[in-house]
Amino acid sequence: MSNKELQEYLNRFPDDAPVSVILANPKKRKLYEINTVYKLTDCEQPVFCVDVGKESDMDEEMVEACKEDENLEGQMEIEDYPEYLPDDFSGGHKDGCN
Repeated sequence: MSNKELQEYLNRFPDDAPVSVILANPKKRKLYEINTVYKLTDCEQPVFCVDVGKESDMDEEMVEACKEDENLEGQMEIEDYPEYLPDDFSGGHKDGCN
C-alpha cells in the first residue's frame, strides 16, 4: 500500500472518526490482541509497529467470512509478492528503518 492509497482511503471518513485495526491470521482462524500501535518516526516512509498480545480463536461468524473469502477464484496472497515480505519475520527492519 502506498502513502497515497492510505490517504485516499482515510479521506473517505470524517477527521474525528475512530480508526480500528484487526490483527488476524485468517488461515489459522486466529485473532490477536493489539497492545499498542507505534508510529515510527525515524524511517524513510510511514511505518506502523504493532505490539501483539494474546492470541484467540475467531468467532463462528468470522470463520464463515474467512471461508467465503477463501472460495474467491483468483484471489491474491501476500506470498504472490515476495518483494513486500520482510527478510526476517522475527522483527528485523528493512526499507530504511533504523
